[in-house]
Amino acid sequence: MVTSTQNRMQARAAILRWHRKLRATRPRCGAKRKHDGEPCQQIAMGNGRCHYHGGRTGSGKDWHKTKWPNSKETDAEGKLARKLHDQAKAAKARAKRLATMTPEQRTTHEAWQQSHRPGPAAARVVKRREREQSAYIAAVFAKERLPDPASVELQLEIEALERRLTAVAAVNIFD
Repeated sequence: MVTSTQNRMQARAAILRWHRKLRATRPRCGAKRKHDGEPCQQIAMGNGRCHYHGGRTGSGKDWHKTKWPNSKETDAEGKLARKLHDQAKAAKARAKRLATMTPEQRTTHEAWQQSHRPGPAAARVVKRREREQSAYIAAVFAKERLPDPASVELQLEIEALERRLTAVAAVNIFD
C-alpha cells in the first residue's frame, strides 16, 4: 500500500524532473552581472531580461509610467497610499536635485528628459528620427556655401548683357 508520504515524494520528484527539463530549454538573460561581468544566466522574461535586469520595467505604452495597484486586491488602499507617498518623496528629491544643478547641467538634464519621454517605443523612435533629421537639415542650411565657378561666370555674363541692354535702350532713334 502506498502512503501519502510516498505520494508526496513521487509528485515532488516528477515536478523536479519537469522543472529541470523546462529550465534547460528556457532562454537566459544576457545582461552583464555586476560581480564578474559575465552574462546573468537567470531565466529571461518576455523581453529577454530577467526580473533583476529589466524584466519588471513596463514596456511599450506603459514604459516608465506609474503602475497603479489592482483595486480588487484586499490591500489595494494600503498599496495606493504607499505608492503615492513614494511618488511624493521621489518628486521632493527630484526637485532638490534640480535646485542644486548648474545651468549647464540643467540644460543637459532637460534635453535628456525631452529625448526620453514615456510611451510606446515606436513613437520615441519616430521623434528621435525627426530630431536627427531636423538637426541635419539645420546644419546643411547653416553651412556657408561657396559659389560655383560656372554660376559666377554666368552671373557676370548676365550683368554684362543687362548693361548692354540699358545702353541700347537709352539710345533714342528719334533724336
